[in-house]
Amino acid sequence: MLAQKLKVAKILSSLVFFAAVFIPVFAFSLNITSGEISWIYSFIWSLVVAGIAFMMSYTQKIHFYRRVFFVLLAATFLVHFKFSLISDDFRAICFENTPYCHIAIASSFFNYLYQQYLALMSGGWKLWAPVSFAFLWLFVTLVLGRAWCSWACFYGGIDEFFSSLGRKKILFLAKGVFRFRDLPAAILIFFLLVSFSGMTSAFCVWLCPYKFTSAFMSADFVSRFFQILFMLFALVFAFLLPFLVKKRTFCSFLCPFSAWQSFFGRVNPFRIILNKEECSKCMVCYESCPVLAIEKGEDGFPKINDYCNLCSACVDICPQKCLKYSVFGLLLKEKDSPWANFISVKFAAVYSFIVFSGVFSSLFAPAALYDIFRWTVK
Repeated sequence: MLAQKLKVAKILSSLVFFAAVFIPVFAFSLNITSGEISWIYSFIWSLVVAGIAFMMSYTQKIHFYRRVFFVLLAATFLVHFKFSLISDDFRAICFENTPYCHIAIASSFFNYLYQQYLALMSGGWKLWAPVSFAFLWLFVTLVLGRAWCSWACFYGGIDEFFSSLGRKKILFLAKGVFRFRDLPAAILIFFLLVSFSGMTSAFCVWLCPYKFTSAFMSADFVSRFFQILFMLFALVFAFLLPFLVKKRTFCSFLCPFSAWQSFFGRVNPFRIILNKEECSKCMVCYESCPVLAIEKGEDGFPKINDYCNLCSACVDICPQKCLKYSVFGLLLKEKDSPWANFISVKFAAVYSFIVFSGVFSSLFAPAALYDIFRWTVK
């Protein structure tokens, strides 16, 4: 009888969580897609997002269902912006006039500041509306903080997909690889300076593995050769290495935005912290972390570094349950019951992450569903 009551409570609390996610995602998605495509595509995508939220609440397996959502988000982005299933005109827009993504914005941020200065001094701020939007959008991502890289980044979802293929590692990373964990910060600083000196988005031109387009390839043979060489190098980190080592290697070693978020993401209140009194030093969390954000400290305890993406892999797998979500590093007492879990710090974090990501992905996910429908009925 007690087990039956517990199951009913889990279902009811999870349904409340489902509704709490579905309503804002659907409302914002309708507003985003209004007049462009039928409301049914926003409805379907909102059901998908809320359904994943339901399973997170019901099973308490955040990482597994976050991964499902993350990969789906990346897939819809690729369908709508890269595969161009609608028309040749849309293909031209996507491949020849590729818009800046968050990685490009971060790595050319000095350019935006300078352009904002020019706009302010000229009094023609209306002419700089796209720049102003990009500037504002970049800081809106701080709502997610470092969780952006494991909940909303479409490029990270691609990395996640390849790292999740297969069960066993083919290659093992040496412990010394943590010496290169700050490489994204160096890459960010480098491209900030290079981009500003040439007033271009140097990351897109030279390193981004998704920019094999006529809009970014140089006409000069030598320059084009090195562009292709560097981009192939980045593709290895984005596709091949994640499959071989089961880690998100592009996000961990090459992505400048991960460094950006590790710095500005401190504004976000949610953290994952370790209760050393309960830790057995088994280091299972170290093995499970997909972005190498957990190291072995000098005292033998796991040490969570600034690159933690709040993906919940370590929280879910810890046998002692000593890794927990906190608010600015403070742990709040939690009760082990379906309704108490629903209002815990953990689910407050998960709720903010999945609602924001669900709304953000409404910029392209419903349209991707529409693209697929159009493609299948042709």
